[in-house]
Amino acid sequence: MTEIVLKRENGSVVYFEADGHTGYAEAGQDIICASLSSVIWCTVNGLENVLGADISYSEEDGHVTCLIKNPSRETDILLNSFDKFLDALQKQYPDFITKTEV
Repeated sequence: MTEIVLKRENGSVVYFEADGHTGYAEAGQDIICASLSSVIWCTVNGLENVLGADISYSEEDGHVTCLIKNPSRETDILLNSFDKFLDALQKQYPDFITKTEV
């Protein structure tokens, strides 16, 4: 199961992390894991390379963290879209993804 945590401050996502393999299929064949990886890295790249947001992120052994240091209207739009995508994927595959907000 992949566990995703979002942290909000004043309504803005300021941190997210994802950990674990979904277990839907073998590594390299797992469409849910591929979807999560794609949306996570699209979001990180959008924050850093498109919006120029001040972020720090890391990836180690499938554990990804991302800290948004100065949220803005633009980062809120991108991260809310990320959040809605996660909700839809979790609804479709509830046995393989958990999302928690702290």
